[in-house]
Amino acid sequence: MKRAFKILTVVLAVLMASLLASPAIAADTETDKSALYAPLQKGIGYVAIGDSFTRGYGAGDVWQDHIYLNDTYGNFECRNVPGSYPNLVAEKFGLAAPEDIRDMSGKLWPLAHDAVSTAYVLDLLGIDDGFRDEEFTYAYSYMTERYETDLRYFGDPLSYALDGQSTYGQTGEIMSVRDMIKNASLITIGVGQTDVIYKAQIFGLNVLDFNDTASLPAGVAHIIELLDKYFHYWENAYPLLIDYVRKVNPDAKIVLVGTLNPLKDATLNDEIEIKIGSILNGIMDRVNQYTQRCALQYGCLYVDISDVDTPTSVNPKSIGQIMSITDSIEYALIAHPTPHGYEQIADRIIDVVEKDLQKDAARQVAKSFLYRFIEWFKSLMAKIAGLLDGISGKLS
Repeated sequence: MKRAFKILTVVLAVLMASLLASPAIAADTETDKSALYAPLQKGIGYVAIGDSFTRGYGAGDVWQDHIYLNDTYGNFECRNVPGSYPNLVAEKFGLAAPEDIRDMSGKLWPLAHDAVSTAYVLDLLGIDDGFRDEEFTYAYSYMTERYETDLRYFGDPLSYALDGQSTYGQTGEIMSVRDMIKNASLITIGVGQTDVIYKAQIFGLNVLDFNDTASLPAGVAHIIELLDKYFHYWENAYPLLIDYVRKVNPDAKIVLVGTLNPLKDATLNDEIEIKIGSILNGIMDRVNQYTQRCALQYGCLYVDISDVDTPTSVNPKSIGQIMSITDSIEYALIAHPTPHGYEQIADRIIDVVEKDLQKDAARQVAKSFLYRFIEWFKSLMAKIAGLLDGISGKLS
């Protein structure tokens, strides 16, 4: 019996050592960033889906040539936009982002342009939401060119052509957009602004006459009506995209990026300092709340960007001043984050992804420990059984 007691004492000591060693394993995992980020290197890496916020309007000095004028996109140089949040996230996680989209060693794949709507992405994927976006996206020649370019690079046999018919038989020169999503390890999705806000701006805000104060109440009411109309479309279309991405790639880290009101601090005009831009706060809140609910429903991560820096939050302007801007680049920049704003977005994405990777690592440590414990327990039971058999034999 003394021998059995000694064996049990040794075994318990080993168990205690294992228990004490487990936190050390977790701590090493937290400090070893390369090991922590390794899962993000799998497959093709990082796919960033979104509109001009994702593309990086206003992110850096190369913004005009590389993004707004779009003069290099047709030459395959469309991957790496310095200062954009996908670029900053890719740099942090060690994901290569060469310029040429044909370079398959790259680990950053942006599917992002100005005015990309949820409907646009669903069309590329060939997902029928019962709505072709002729009302807005395809009404502008440059968006038609973008769509055709995307089909050229990332086309899928199931994608819809501009006339709403399937482009069956056509495939992209680089890869299928479905393959992009299926083989990514990290996916950020930042669509919704165009579906809701930009459409209301085009068909409501841009036709307001701010000098005709008598017509302003009716004009504002019309904008609110449009915002509600477009929100309800997006409310039905957005889950179709999230559901598809989650089903075809259940193992990817999927981050849903919220939106912001770039005009929240803009006043009506120089004489009337009422922050008319704040009328968008309600619809922005609805968009963000719904995005967050979808993240919970589909097991995605969520990033709130509602308070990041924008030109009007750093340097307040009136709606009248904004609408009177004649330079198209300056006008477009107003509605986007500042370079620091993009850094804030990137930092928040990095933070939620890193924390989720740490949880995965902790779960792996716990799983490994549980496996070792089960194996140890089975061995212990076998030893105890052998010991009892020996004692029984001596007693008999």
